[in-house]
Amino acid sequence: MNTKITCLLFFTFITISAQVKEEKSLEDYQIKYNNKANEYLLKKDGLNALHYFHSTIGINLDDEPMTKYEIYARKKVDSLLPIFQEKERKKWKGRWKLKQLKHLNYNYEYIEISDSTVLFFNKDSINIPCRIEKIKIANYDDLDMFTLLNCLQFENNEIWEFTFKKVKREKRLLVFIIKNTDGNGSYLLDDRGVIKKKKRSLQKRN
Repeated sequence: MNTKITCLLFFTFITISAQVKEEKSLEDYQIKYNNKANEYLLKKDGLNALHYFHSTIGINLDDEPMTKYEIYARKKVDSLLPIFQEKERKKWKGRWKLKQLKHLNYNYEYIEISDSTVLFFNKDSINIPCRIEKIKIANYDDLDMFTLLNCLQFENNEIWEFTFKKVKREKRLLVFIIKNTDGNGSYLLDDRGVIKKKKRSLQKRN
């Protein structure tokens, strides 16, 4: 299942559960999610632990004062999040053939990602980038499951999501714009047709 769909269903379930079972307090749920997160840490499953710690924070929908459980979860997120963000970024490195993003006013043919920059190429400038952006991780948002691991924020305030996956042994980089320059957001739950498979002839290897 697509990671984004999984996260959405996971966070939706947690939110609905907290709203329906009013007999339980905010702290009750935060204790539950922190305990679950710590169970995953013991299993050396830091990614699932990260999602549960994030949910401990995000479930405070009424913006109530932080509890000690939320403070604890925030410290855990601060330590775990950079680790998994770095792991994701390493998967993006290389030059990728893009399928035209038809719903946007862009004409990029290729995208090249290094440790510090994202280069964009259109069909009229295969070897000369038409756009250069510095690698900058999007700010962490308590209530946003989508920008948790995979998003970069560019100078014009656009937030782009990059998701690496393998389909029938082919490596693919799925790219989507989460927020445009005006701050308006959109989410894509079905990634079919967004990106063509990575061209082997253009792939850079260390």
